[in-house]
Amino acid sequence: MNQPESPDRRLDGWKSIAGYFRRDRTTVMRWARERDLPVHRLPGGKQGSVFAYERELATWARRAEQDDLADAPAAPEPEAPLPASSAPPPSAPQTQSLGTDAPSQSSRRWLWPSLGAVALAGVLAVSLPMLGGAQSPGEPRSEQIVPLPRDPKVASDYVAARDLWARRTPAALSRAIGLYERVIAADPEFAPAYAGLAEAWLITREYGAATESRAYSAAKSAVEQALKLDSRLPAAHRANGFIQYWWSYDAQRAVNSFQRALTLDPHDGLSHFWYANVLADLGQDAAAQREYDTAQLLLPGTPAIAIERACAHWQAGRDRRALIELNQLKAQYPDDATIRNCLAWAHISRGDIRAYAREFGELARLRKVPELLALAKKLDTAVVRNPTTAHLVLVADAQREFAAGERKTRMTPAFQASSMGDRETLVALLRQAAMLGERWYSATLNKRIAQQWQADAEVQALLNKVVIATPKVRLT
Repeated sequence: MNQPESPDRRLDGWKSIAGYFRRDRTTVMRWARERDLPVHRLPGGKQGSVFAYERELATWARRAEQDDLADAPAAPEPEAPLPASSAPPPSAPQTQSLGTDAPSQSSRRWLWPSLGAVALAGVLAVSLPMLGGAQSPGEPRSEQIVPLPRDPKVASDYVAARDLWARRTPAALSRAIGLYERVIAADPEFAPAYAGLAEAWLITREYGAATESRAYSAAKSAVEQALKLDSRLPAAHRANGFIQYWWSYDAQRAVNSFQRALTLDPHDGLSHFWYANVLADLGQDAAAQREYDTAQLLLPGTPAIAIERACAHWQAGRDRRALIELNQLKAQYPDDATIRNCLAWAHISRGDIRAYAREFGELARLRKVPELLALAKKLDTAVVRNPTTAHLVLVADAQREFAAGERKTRMTPAFQASSMGDRETLVALLRQAAMLGERWYSATLNKRIAQQWQADAEVQALLNKVVIATPKVRLT
């Protein structure tokens, strides 16, 4: 029989140092006062961020265990085990729902899972850099997180940048980028700041006003510098995988980068989450659900996971379930742009251009990007004039983006034309793509186009010229 949990709710054997701080800051500071927990407070700011050194925590943990054992009552006599048929089922893990300002992309996104603390409304409650312990080149960094800069003021800026990044508003992301750049100027050898800057740019392209080429170019430059300074930084490999998949369209290299990140840190919930998004788009539903499960266990109560998982249901062909869950999430998080984006995709796949235009208009309003707002207005006008041809507004804009270098394949407009039953436009786009040697990576879109035109030999032949093979996927 298990021993009852102590009043301190201490973890079994005090073996998981990171686990101490899956508690709220009040508990941490109470332990600092009552049990001499060796925490240090960062100067300045109103968030009360604290950190601790691994060697000090290890010494404190050993001492605390000895004290608890000395004070513990005698163990009760063991009870006879219950028959197998009457044994109680294991309790389900409890999760805590975050507020509407909590991160919720693609993101995309957005916490420090290794810290054992979830960012609530974008506030990073506890940060714990473990600075001790050298590792061999092949050893995973499972319980290690990146250190803070040595200068307290620079460290404070870095923590604030992480906080702002998690909020995902255009203003917060702009300030986060500025803070990361200030940290890099003050400490140019601090690799995690470059990885953080890359992530900020990646999220800005989804929630701010940055163009695809501007955001990905800046993110790629920052990632390259991070990897140059620290080739074993999991966050850098994670961001690199994001860029390789969603911008470079190199699915196999992206999978390799995510697997590298997870080898270095198997307990990084954000890496599991972003990897799940890629797997879902590749049509690897079982593998994606496995990664979503892991991410949810490491980042309980994170809206972003629920949102992307609902979108993954659509990617796997579970359209009705996806629409139900996405609409429920929209009611809960009305200002989340990712939900609107997922709903728009789900609606147009059913040929519902009116619903697509409605969700796209809300997406443009939330992001406040002039180009998106102008496109939404054009689309609304086209829907009123003739809904059967309104999608041509989207196709024309995609062609413009392609010419400007903001888009690299014609996969999305081809899918939109296919969903609306426009064979002429679909074939024209497929011919252009085949002539230019494009490679379409999204199993979700490719499969839906193929199913829509399964009896059309020409469409099938053209699809075969642009569709790439699914990369090799290894479950982590």
